[in-house]
Amino acid sequence: MNFTVISKISYFAIFVCLFGHSAIVMSEESQHNICFNFTIVTKQSIDVSEVAQFKQQKSLLHEQISRTQSVFDKNKTQNCPKFKFAQEIIKHVTWEKALRLSQPLDQAFNEKQSDYQDRKIKEHLNEIESIATKIKQTPDIKYYSLLDLSPGIAIVNAERALVTMDAEQQRLVDSTSLHELGILRVKTQASIQLVNEKLEYYGVEKRNEIVKRAESMLRKYQKIDDASASSWQEGVLTLWNDVEAQNTSVELKNLIQHYHTQGNNCLDVYVVPKANSPSTGRGDVEKNNDWTIRGGAALSEKYFPRTTAGRGRVIILTQDARETENRLAHELGHLLIDKPNAHFGKEAKDLMYRNSLGGAYLDEEECKKIKENIISF
Repeated sequence: MNFTVISKISYFAIFVCLFGHSAIVMSEESQHNICFNFTIVTKQSIDVSEVAQFKQQKSLLHEQISRTQSVFDKNKTQNCPKFKFAQEIIKHVTWEKALRLSQPLDQAFNEKQSDYQDRKIKEHLNEIESIATKIKQTPDIKYYSLLDLSPGIAIVNAERALVTMDAEQQRLVDSTSLHELGILRVKTQASIQLVNEKLEYYGVEKRNEIVKRAESMLRKYQKIDDASASSWQEGVLTLWNDVEAQNTSVELKNLIQHYHTQGNNCLDVYVVPKANSPSTGRGDVEKNNDWTIRGGAALSEKYFPRTTAGRGRVIILTQDARETENRLAHELGHLLIDKPNAHFGKEAKDLMYRNSLGGAYLDEEECKKIKENIISF
């Protein structure tokens, strides 16, 4: 009897040795590996130095990875894919460097303000000259083809550049003679006049409306940029500054542009002191006034193509996350589920509940979407 049992075990062992490995591989669910690059921005407070903050945040992020692993492990019962999460590169951005994020997006961190201003004057003058040249080359240019060249913005920017040239003439003379400046001014004014006349050909009212709209838009964005820069001085990153256009603040764009991690395929996570965005909807406004404090954000190329600018998906986290929160898992969930209304209908028990208070549950439909999207993630 004992011999029979041993024989059966032996035959089973031989079967496993011969066939077991391939059988296990065939039945084992494939594992998806996701790694994170962390960029931590610190701002010294009365109680905590930047060095201490950086150390503290590293510890909290380590805990967030652990909690993210636990969340997705638990949701395998709803047929969510199997994941393995890991930390890759971690960087520290001091507040001295972080303040540079309020510079215009196309200004290099090492570019002097005067050099940048001179370059922008030339760009605006070249822009109006280019449109004038196009009109000369194509006298019968169609109205909508002309509008595609953004003539209103070009006119306003060129006129502003001329005003700046007058104010900065003494400095500009250092690199350009008064004679050359005079020629440039006359040439620019002629280009502005030509573009204006072409717009007026289609109606003076239309021309006035186009220029007025351009002036309004440029003032609006300048006001928005000034507000987000002021907010950043206090350590608060403005995430969205124009809800309609799904645009984001200069500071956020610069953060992604200048601190994007190259050389690996890990997900970039930026950790900032605080964050806010304009309140949307009546409930938000009544509860929070004009600005709502945010705990994080998930930005994909699909919904934020101008902000990500070809740099893939991005997660923003703020430094006030409690140890019991699944904030990293929540923002990752936004990217994996890939739905603009992922908060809709969710309760505190759910991972995608809007406040991310520690809920971890993903339903089968969410897991199905994750399984579909992870293929191209």
